[in-house]
Amino acid sequence: MNAPLVTIIMPARNVAKYIRDAVQSVLDQEYSNWELLIVENASTDNTKEIINEFKDQRIKCLSTSIAGLSNARNIGLQMSQGELICFLDADDRLPTLSVSKRVEQFEDNPSLTFADGIVRTFNYDLSSQVAEWKPDFIGIPKDEMALLSPRCFSGITWMIRKTAIGDKKFDNTWTHLEDRLFFLQIASAGAYSYVEENTYDIRRRPGSLMTNHIALEKAYQRFLEHVKHLNIYDDAMQKKELLKFHRMFFRTYVKYLQPARAAYHWALMNIKRFT
Repeated sequence: MNAPLVTIIMPARNVAKYIRDAVQSVLDQEYSNWELLIVENASTDNTKEIINEFKDQRIKCLSTSIAGLSNARNIGLQMSQGELICFLDADDRLPTLSVSKRVEQFEDNPSLTFADGIVRTFNYDLSSQVAEWKPDFIGIPKDEMALLSPRCFSGITWMIRKTAIGDKKFDNTWTHLEDRLFFLQIASAGAYSYVEENTYDIRRRPGSLMTNHIALEKAYQRFLEHVKHLNIYDDAMQKKELLKFHRMFFRTYVKYLQPARAAYHWALMNIKRFT
């Protein structure tokens, strides 16, 4: 059996400090039949010059004047040639067995549509691991993805059969949770599973989108409203998810010493609990 081509899509904007590590992690993959599509989107630093240092013919640099993760990922999807698709943010890394182990899983399970694995989070210079996430779900992920559930979602970490994507795109109007929304769109296309190996390393750097708590809070509210209109769950489940949302952000704002926002979510959490 011929080894399937894997397309790895990497948006890149102002990541000159980190992109060498990201690209090198792809070059270091045990699996070799891949193409890396780096979509350089309006960087103002020397990101593009660093990309051009890599001469491997499997690496292709695409450019767009329009900033944004979603736009860059959509360009990558449009230009992809692979049978399998995965994503890598330009400040993160793929562990050495990330591609090979998931390709093996697809080959062993022809009905599989989405493959994931263990996700590690590191500090900004990758010197210390600060968290680890492991999937806890096997099956059709649509209902699970419509919940604020971590069982099969830790970010842009799925490997996907391209046939499951079709004409679906990332929504450019979302700056947070755009990955979860995209996965939700395609989640009914087939089964999700995972491997026991590390498959994605996140670099948690200061000033990243995920540290903008107010914007993230608004995105979660928008996601809950979006799911509500899909009519997947009844009122009781929607209430449960809303409580989970307020509990999540109460803890977030306590942790980051924002008492007014914490008190706001504490109050709403208790109001919703008894109404």
